[in-house]
Amino acid sequence: MLLIALGRSAQFFLLFATLKVATTLLSPAEMARVFLVSSIVAFYAMLLLNPVGMFMNRRLHAWNVTGKVQRYYSYFWLYLLVVCGIAVVSSSLVADAGWIGIHTSKDWLVLLVGGSLLFSTVNQVVIPGLNMLGHRGWFIALTLATAAIGLAAAVLLVNEFTASAEPWICGLLIGQLVAAVVGWKVFFGKLTVKDSPQKQTKAHVEVLFGFAWPISIAVGLGWIQSQGYRFMMESTLGLTELGLFAAGYGISAGIISAFESVFATYFQPMFYKKISNGDVNEQGGAWSEYAGAIFPSLILIGLLVIAAAPEFTRVMLGPEFQSSSQFIVWGAIAELARVASGVYGMVAHARMKTSLLLLPGLIGAPLAIFLIWWLMPVLGSTGVGIALVLSSTTSFILTIVSTRNEFEVKLPHKTFAMGLIMGCGLLMLAEIVHWQTSENAGLLATMIRLSILGCAFLSFQYVLLRPLLYGHRIHEESSK
Repeated sequence: MLLIALGRSAQFFLLFATLKVATTLLSPAEMARVFLVSSIVAFYAMLLLNPVGMFMNRRLHAWNVTGKVQRYYSYFWLYLLVVCGIAVVSSSLVADAGWIGIHTSKDWLVLLVGGSLLFSTVNQVVIPGLNMLGHRGWFIALTLATAAIGLAAAVLLVNEFTASAEPWICGLLIGQLVAAVVGWKVFFGKLTVKDSPQKQTKAHVEVLFGFAWPISIAVGLGWIQSQGYRFMMESTLGLTELGLFAAGYGISAGIISAFESVFATYFQPMFYKKISNGDVNEQGGAWSEYAGAIFPSLILIGLLVIAAAPEFTRVMLGPEFQSSSQFIVWGAIAELARVASGVYGMVAHARMKTSLLLLPGLIGAPLAIFLIWWLMPVLGSTGVGIALVLSSTTSFILTIVSTRNEFEVKLPHKTFAMGLIMGCGLLMLAEIVHWQTSENAGLLATMIRLSILGCAFLSFQYVLLRPLLYGHRIHEESSK
């Protein structure tokens, strides 16, 4: 796990450096345009591509054993081209109708949406696929290359042309494309021998459709719940307010997602491998192990984000975005609930009963829209934060209710309590550090405060994870 943690740490440094550079070079209004384009891309990716990608992950190990990966993936590439066409046409029609404000020309919309979907999807299929197959060195190298090349290209284009959303996004796409080309060649070179061509049967399509359609609806509703606020804020509060809110909220989302991806990178390949045989007891054990690893640490990272919100804002955002710190807390709570919902949602993946994911989305998405509509005119951006927290928490509770009867769940309550106590310790330490230093101190004092909190956090995480990692090491050695 050390290699993954180091690689992911380098990646997150690059991603957060990208956020820092972006909010320094671009105004809040231009950042809002970047967020709007990314939300449009995320809508099509989550609704039409993400469910199929999850199905592919669920079956990757079995397909590789029989040498069928390349054949099945070739169908996915054709499907991807169709989705890109649908996205380009439909987003153009919606923009022409004036249903959403995108603040760019139709030509740019077509290029940015179609290009982002195509390049980012190929990148996010072949590179994580290398990790799923156990080639973590290639996975880490290409992931870092994506972020580094994208940042360099974005800065170059913005400085060469104009400080606006379009050249910045194009630069990021260059990084995704370059790394995807290399990842494509490496990924397909690592597969087992290809099988002879075989015609797809109706049964194959039915299995895929049965697995994917509930996820498609669930993640589509999730998009409404987590990103629909951007279009509502743009039309009511304006681009500047949206840019400030999304930047602060994005810090929480980025840090917690970074934490989530470290655990997913290390544990999900083992999780999918263990659940591939269909045994209920093994699936229950695999999920309990996965959830028992992520939940205590999730509590700790969430409380760290809340404790260090002023420091994160100063270090990670440009001068025009310093007021965004007030939105980090809302983002932290909402993202904690989102990640926790995703962990419980893996129960549905293990049991191949993805329809269990529908109820949380059917309630959470309309609730988010209603609360934003109700609270935003009264409380402004703060009302949006409250609405997102309440709707995310509701979805989390409903996800637990929907999946509770699938198999026996065994979670380490003692470790949970330790994570909560350590997190409260971080909050107390933050108060002490803030009391000892001036809030108006320079960047050096801010970095010192953040370093103190970071060292305490890493120490606590080591205490939480040491027994688990030691157990995995024993297991891996005994299985050789």
